[in-house]
Amino acid sequence: MIGLNSLKTRFISFALLMFMSASLAGCDSVLAIPAGASDDAPLEVKNDAVYLLKPGDVIKLTVYGDDVLTDEYTINQRGFITVPLINNVEASGLSKEALQKNIAATLVKGGYLSKPLVTVDIVTVQPFYILGEVKNPGNYPWRPSLNVFQAIATAGGYTPRAAKGKILIDREDGTTIQHLNATENTPVLPGDSITVRERIF
Repeated sequence: MIGLNSLKTRFISFALLMFMSASLAGCDSVLAIPAGASDDAPLEVKNDAVYLLKPGDVIKLTVYGDDVLTDEYTINQRGFITVPLINNVEASGLSKEALQKNIAATLVKGGYLSKPLVTVDIVTVQPFYILGEVKNPGNYPWRPSLNVFQAIATAGGYTPRAAKGKILIDREDGTTIQHLNATENTPVLPGDSITVRERIF
């Protein structure tokens, strides 16, 4: 028969073992994810994502045949641009194509133009951010057709501790933040925050 003291000893040993296991598991998760990174990413990222305009972006509005409306506009912190005749137009959270349609529809509805031909081009956008296991983390100017591989190269490349198969992107989608698993071929949009996670040895 096992004595009471022996049972107590076994119970204490088991409790200590469970505590150590939990502590080690917690350490793994801390090492695996740099500060600020997301760990709830879905399995896929949409490579055909459309950039949505944000406060601080500068756009070039062209209304053909109208030199008064044609100009560069900065999206203010409330998400609007101020256009002659039609005043405040919401731009933040829209694609440039959606903004074109809204401005054209507003000009028709207000009786200013019957068949306006409107185009919107993006002049200046937010930089992208890169964190974690790259040699020079920070923010860098975005350029068209940028992908994750090129972004990492811009930041000096991987560190020896980098887990090249564990790259995350935090991407603003209107009023929410998407947490995305990415590959080196994933396109980078303005304002994206890329995190290269640390390899667990």
